[in-house]
Amino acid sequence: MNLKKVGAVVSSISLLASLAAVAPAFAHGAKTASHVVKHAKSKPIVIGFVPGVTTDPFFISMEYGAQMEAKRLGVQLVYEGGVTYSPSNQTPYVNAMVARKVSALAIAPTDLQAMIPPIRNAVKSKIPVITVDSTISDTALLASRITSNNAQGGAAAADFIGGFARGKGVVAILSPSPGISTDKARVAGFTAELKKKYPHMQVVVEYDNEQSTQAIQLAQDLSLRFGNKLVGIFGTDDTSASGAAEGIRASGKLGKVKIVGYDAEPAEVQDLKQGLISALIAQKPMEEGMLAVQYAVAAAKGQKVTKFVQLANVTITKANLAKNAQWEYRSTM
Repeated sequence: MNLKKVGAVVSSISLLASLAAVAPAFAHGAKTASHVVKHAKSKPIVIGFVPGVTTDPFFISMEYGAQMEAKRLGVQLVYEGGVTYSPSNQTPYVNAMVARKVSALAIAPTDLQAMIPPIRNAVKSKIPVITVDSTISDTALLASRITSNNAQGGAAAADFIGGFARGKGVVAILSPSPGISTDKARVAGFTAELKKKYPHMQVVVEYDNEQSTQAIQLAQDLSLRFGNKLVGIFGTDDTSASGAAEGIRASGKLGKVKIVGYDAEPAEVQDLKQGLISALIAQKPMEEGMLAVQYAVAAAKGQKVTKFVQLANVTITKANLAKNAQWEYRSTM
């Protein structure tokens, strides 16, 4: 997110304070950045971090938090990844971290199943692994999982659209893929909340394969298929949300079909300001990155960490955007 420098400093201080309650205890506290924290055997701690991609504002924000925390703790952070969100692209980076013999590995897996073998290989190499944001299905391999409360975020989106539509009409979900743990949980949270509170609404789920052009086309197809019955679209990530907004605009249904998007990336925030998107469910990637590094350092020392952490999301609208500016994602480091 394009935070001003002063805003970033204030936000960082606030985030560090909020994480104090959940951070693992350190026996002697953090050393200064000029000294590298070492293992009991005097081996410097090196934390490997493999994001889903390196170019997305969500992961840029995560890296910002991770780098800030690594500096605070005095450890080396190796943050490396590709520009394509796929297991085939991500696996070589995990293998490289294993070959480098990092002290611990934090990773945002790009698939629930496909990323199990490289992560298992890291664990077999005595490297503790922490997943951040997304995860894998074999959670027994992991030292910890850190993510936003995706089911809660999906439920918040359902409440926004269901309330606007007064419990009537058709609502669609656009999601990248059923194989991504975070998006899968958002879909589940949305559908469960809608069934519970708005049982007369119809739900349709479509997948856009993380392609903006597909999301645009799907939104236009949904508009044609359901006509005035279509009251809302929930995009489970930034590509799905922005694509849905553009598709609905092109269909002439802007304002009639409410778009709720996940994340608070710069393009989405602009869509929110312009009225293309009605609400955003913002995560806290900087906090996730900071906490991942804290837990990775603790795991590298052989300390126990909390097995599962969920951070609450924030619902942002045009009306409350100014009060929630600290949750907008970064576009640069």
